[in-house]
Amino acid sequence: MKRGMPMAALMVLAIAAAARADLVPNDPGYALYEWYGPRLNLPAAWGVSTGSSGVIAAVLDTGVIADTPDLAGRVLAPLYPTGLAPFDPHLQPHGTYVASVLGMGVNNGLGGAGVGNFTILPVVVTDSEAHNASEDIAAGIRMAADAGARVINVSQDTLLYNLLDDAAAYARTKGALVFVAAGNSNSRIDMGPYPNLIFVSGTDSSDQRWSVGSEGSSWGPYVLLSAPAQNILVASPTFGSGYGLGSGTSFASPLAAGAAALAWSINPTLTPDEVRHLLESTAADLGTTTGWDEVYGYGRIDIGAIAAGAVPEPATLALLAAGIALLATRRRRRMAGQ
Repeated sequence: MKRGMPMAALMVLAIAAAARADLVPNDPGYALYEWYGPRLNLPAAWGVSTGSSGVIAAVLDTGVIADTPDLAGRVLAPLYPTGLAPFDPHLQPHGTYVASVLGMGVNNGLGGAGVGNFTILPVVVTDSEAHNASEDIAAGIRMAADAGARVINVSQDTLLYNLLDDAAAYARTKGALVFVAAGNSNSRIDMGPYPNLIFVSGTDSSDQRWSVGSEGSSWGPYVLLSAPAQNILVASPTFGSGYGLGSGTSFASPLAAGAAALAWSINPTLTPDEVRHLLESTAADLGTTTGWDEVYGYGRIDIGAIAAGAVPEPATLALLAAGIALLATRRRRRMAGQ
């Protein structure tokens, strides 16, 4: 107990904390496989919000299998940049994996838990052989922003990131942020930074750079944030059990994108700059230097801290006022009984 803090103030704080108790979801795979949930303080975040279907999260990839049970009812019809033919996501389920990390149902009793119960917008940016062109990804970013997406995730390696950055600048004017996987080269890449792209590197269960054998997270001047990338639970009907484990920055990026989507679920009035500042300022600083570095960016995301920071101030004041009113009522009752 802090010296000098009035007992009433302590009780109000306790009431505020109780009103936002942590939520540990009933999804069976969460406790079994999602080691990164507690690391990201997801139960604390879910105590504030489990995500809103009113927030659209675009996944620019190979498409999303719409009847994936843990995404059921929250997958929109796919969009295709001009010139790209329809693609069967069953042939290359990478996009479904990415979408599931972002948006598997939370507390629905199925499989695992994504970051939140968001609406998923698939934007197919690959050809029939699952290859991409930077021009198509840039076009997809603009299409997603025009369709109302608040977060846009790109877990694809490509060549001309300046095209994506220009498209992401447009997306910011529409109220969206663009997240990009940093890559899996296990080496430093001398690239960027790109002011409108949020590149996310990968960490492991020890909060170190993800690196196993020849595989590992890329790093460099372009990295802005980091997130878990090792043994991440993904969903897809292409697995016999419906679920599997995957590693790579393809899965770190949607965790960060999901954090932004959760912030907008809690407070839709936040601007892209405000959400980006929340992501950066609440990140857990890793590495040997203080502040930003090439390996972790501003640090590993803390979704619980992001959720707390996204709560509108009037709601916080109202909660405290309710606590004070409750204390006053109890005080009157005690006095009446004397």
